[in-house]
Amino acid sequence: MKKQQIVKFSLILSVLSIFIFSFTYFGSDIFSARTSAKQAFSENTTIGNFDVSNKSQDEATTYIQTQVDSWLAEANIRLVYKGQNYPVNTDSFVFGVEDSISSATSGAPNELYVHWEGETINNLNLPSSIVPKLDTEKLTIEMQASAQKLIPEIAVKLEDFLPTEDPVIISTALVKLTSDAESENIEKLVEIEILPDSMFSLAGYANENGLANVSASTFSQIGSALYKALLQSDISIVERHLSSQLPKNIELGYETKVDFSENLDLKFYNPNGTSYKVEWNLHGQELEAVVTGALPMYEYKITATDKQEFKPRIIKQYSPLLKQGQKSVQTEGKAGLMIKINREIYGENGELLKTEFISEDFYPPSHRVEVLPLAPAVIQTVPDSTTGSDNVTVPGVDQNDSNPGQPSGTNPTVPSNDGEQQQPVDKRANDEQDTDDGGLWGKPNEQPK
Repeated sequence: MKKQQIVKFSLILSVLSIFIFSFTYFGSDIFSARTSAKQAFSENTTIGNFDVSNKSQDEATTYIQTQVDSWLAEANIRLVYKGQNYPVNTDSFVFGVEDSISSATSGAPNELYVHWEGETINNLNLPSSIVPKLDTEKLTIEMQASAQKLIPEIAVKLEDFLPTEDPVIISTALVKLTSDAESENIEKLVEIEILPDSMFSLAGYANENGLANVSASTFSQIGSALYKALLQSDISIVERHLSSQLPKNIELGYETKVDFSENLDLKFYNPNGTSYKVEWNLHGQELEAVVTGALPMYEYKITATDKQEFKPRIIKQYSPLLKQGQKSVQTEGKAGLMIKINREIYGENGELLKTEFISEDFYPPSHRVEVLPLAPAVIQTVPDSTTGSDNVTVPGVDQNDSNPGQPSGTNPTVPSNDGEQQQPVDKRANDEQDTDDGGLWGKPNEQPK
């Protein structure tokens, strides 16, 4: 009996010892955790982009979690490669809000913990040729850093995470120069660099390189060569103008009129994350534009469709200076033209992805103008009932010469079939009376107002 009491007492003493030891060891942590959860952060405490000064941990958790939930629902995140967008789902981001707050140092900036699943890249339909070359570790760090700030619009260029590509020739275009082209100024053309995500203006290029005084005709030929070369890439044409008539040395569909004095410029936009360069080569009377840069993701082809020709009309004019049988051509006619230009985009496997409408160029016809002599004078004949011959009335000749005794200034009489004398009809007077003026001069009996 005594032994049982000793065993019970020993067990009770052991339990009390364990309790006292546990409370001593863990009690301070539990108490401090409860205290810190209610204790407010001091001034200048930030977690990510959020100021949590004077907020308790519970308040800070609720505040930041609300902001994160809103960002996950509304953020627009995409990867960009050579102008093409690849949307990223926000579900691939995992935020550790509670861990960020519990480990935060009061009175100092702190990090908002976020993790991005890098494996998401495999589900974005990126070009298969670039996925193995991507620096995924560096890309993951960039994506997480952007997400930590809860930026609503995130666009990350994949070119920054790929090895630098060697430039290749993308396209070329030739224009045969006219005899009035200023070859000495064309030889001064310097290389054009089209920067990433930027607009290019031919007028700005001319001013920067001291070429603003080059004639409009010469710059129109330069612009036409540049325009034709750029169409074979993903460059977007922003501003372009046409002449009233297609120049003989320019292919239909590729003409560009440039005249800085009339604010006629050539402008285009580079949507890529890399630069393009344009080099100029002069081969005798031919100007060549060569576009170089990183190899495009797609293949671009230009097609011309719906070509139409409009015949000119003939406009006839009359001149008293020409004799009968003569004819002068004042203006040679020229047919009008119209054509549509499209850009076809082909994928990695040669499949047609899209067809873009570029322009519809129209040149109105120039009508032919012919100058002819005036028509001969009109001769009227009046039958003579007494002699059976016709009296000839010629404009401009005194009719009294053929009717002696007729007072000057009176109309000759003409016998009628019934033998009574009748006055010849004054056609001019009848024409004036019969003319319908539409009431422009009022009615004959209308009283003046």
